[in-house]
Amino acid sequence: MLNPFEQYKKTSVNTMTKGELLLLLFDEAIKKLNQGKMLIEHNDYENANVVLEKTRKIFNHLIVTLDDKYQLSQELSDMYMFFNGEIVKASAMKSSQYIDGILPMVKDLRDTWAEADVMARTSKN
Repeated sequence: MLNPFEQYKKTSVNTMTKGELLLLLFDEAIKKLNQGKMLIEHNDYENANVVLEKTRKIFNHLIVTLDDKYQLSQELSDMYMFFNGEIVKASAMKSSQYIDGILPMVKDLRDTWAEADVMARTSKN
C-alpha cells in the first residue's frame, strides 16, 4: 500500500498532460546534471556516474518516444544523443566542463517546450 505522498505523486503523474510530463523530465534532467556537476567537482565520481546515468536514461526515454513521422523528431533525437555523448564524456573524463557545455542548451530546450505547452493549451481554449 502506498503512503499518501506516494499516492499523490502517482496520481499527479497519471493526470499530467504530455507537455507537463515533458517539462517534468527536463526539470529532472537539469537537476541531475547539476548534481552530477557538483559531485564531479567534489571528486565523488562514483555517485556522479550514478546520477549522470539516470540523466542519460531520461534522454534515452525522450529519444524512443519521438514520433518519426516529423523531421523535427530526427533533429531532437540527434540533440538528445549529443547530450548523452557529453554526459558519457563527463563521466569518463571526470570533468564537469562537458556538463557546463550542455546545461544551457538543455535549459533553453526546456524553456522552449514550456512556451510550446502554454501556446498549445491556449490555442485549445
